[in-house]
Amino acid sequence: MDEGWWYARGEDRQGPLSVAQIHERIRTGVIDAQTLVWRPGRLAWKPLHQVEELMLPGMRMEPVLLPDFGPAAVREAPPLPDEQPAPDHPMPAPQSARPDPEPWLSDGPLEAPAPQRRDPGLPAAGPWRRFFARLFDVWTMCLPAGFFMAAVVGRIWPAFGLWMENPSSTPTLGIIFLPVALVFEAIVFGLFGTTLGKLLFGVRVRLRDGGRPTFLQYLGRVAWMYLSGLGLGIPFVTLFTMGRQFFEVKEGRPATYDAKRYLVQAAGTGVLRTGLAVTALAGLVAGVVFINQREAQRSMRFYAGFEWTNPVTKLRASIPRGWQYREQSNTTGDVVHTFFSDTVVAVFAVEGGMEQVSLDEYQRIWAMAVRPSMELNARARPINVKGRLGLQMKGAMTADASRHVDATLLKSGTQVWRIVLVGTSDRDPDTAATAALRDLLFQTVPAAAPESTPKGNMI
Repeated sequence: MDEGWWYARGEDRQGPLSVAQIHERIRTGVIDAQTLVWRPGRLAWKPLHQVEELMLPGMRMEPVLLPDFGPAAVREAPPLPDEQPAPDHPMPAPQSARPDPEPWLSDGPLEAPAPQRRDPGLPAAGPWRRFFARLFDVWTMCLPAGFFMAAVVGRIWPAFGLWMENPSSTPTLGIIFLPVALVFEAIVFGLFGTTLGKLLFGVRVRLRDGGRPTFLQYLGRVAWMYLSGLGLGIPFVTLFTMGRQFFEVKEGRPATYDAKRYLVQAAGTGVLRTGLAVTALAGLVAGVVFINQREAQRSMRFYAGFEWTNPVTKLRASIPRGWQYREQSNTTGDVVHTFFSDTVVAVFAVEGGMEQVSLDEYQRIWAMAVRPSMELNARARPINVKGRLGLQMKGAMTADASRHVDATLLKSGTQVWRIVLVGTSDRDPDTAATAALRDLLFQTVPAAAPESTPKGNMI
């Protein structure tokens, strides 16, 4: 075994070196009396001023006062294995001890830490622990990110909201959601000083000069990590960038986005924390698998078409590819049948109890009732719906005149059925595709409505 000396300054560990080489580094200012040194056969790292044979004449011999880390003394480093380490392999770093801040969770440090200015009793977090904490944070933060994009951006920009529903948008949405999720992560860290993934897996992010990063500091960290660690979320690029950071941490060096500014440390893990972390991660994986299965089914329906059954008449229609279906409720609690594509939303509805009301009268009453949300032409034009007379009206949404509306009414016995088409971004919703959908949906309406159909409003 090489009996040379090793020294450690911050994240940098060098050796083995002879005494002459140590003296040369002292003369050039690379190391000083406070630098921690170690050699095989010694049980602990010690400041250089405590090793007389390494001191140069005239160097200060008295001990340097160190910060008070608690009542525990500096713990002896574990002995090295008998194997000769490779020359470029970093030696085990000096390890200190202090009372565990969470003794009921801790089984002790997981790995030897690099010398650090703060929290010397906490080892540097290993690559796998950091990976799982990051994975958990990204997945959980994608939930509020997705809600924000759908509820806020989708409401402001309806075309984007419809595009989000398209199964073909899923790969691109993952890239879009990632930076938004990281912003939400920075908000959570700014509020609580940690995130759920870091809390479960015992990962702590601190500034090198002490203290917790602020929201803006942490936002800057995740922005740099988004670029150099996650590769902008681009497939294959992400594998390369994450692999690079993984091996940097595995070799005892900081990730590139942490160097010179942040310490990523590992808190103690015990049975309780480990059990919670494993359970939470397993639950999250199961949730992701479930969502992916539903997405696969939705994609199949979108690309291949599907059979839809009218719940009132029990008649079926073969909906062509390119449409998706969702059963919803309106403000009065009635069921709404919504079909949507990339550019159009189609709402299919029925209202019963119209035996004393003609189709013309109903058209005028209904146009007045929906005026707060849409402006329709006062006069409707007759339209042939598979051999039956219907009425068609055009207009626009009241809140956004660029969203054109096309409404068709059809009376069947005591019921009036309607389909309302709403376009996006100044597009006319009355197209060949929507006309085909309208005919298919009205085919599920019999010439005379069933007597058992209850009265009500489905808008």
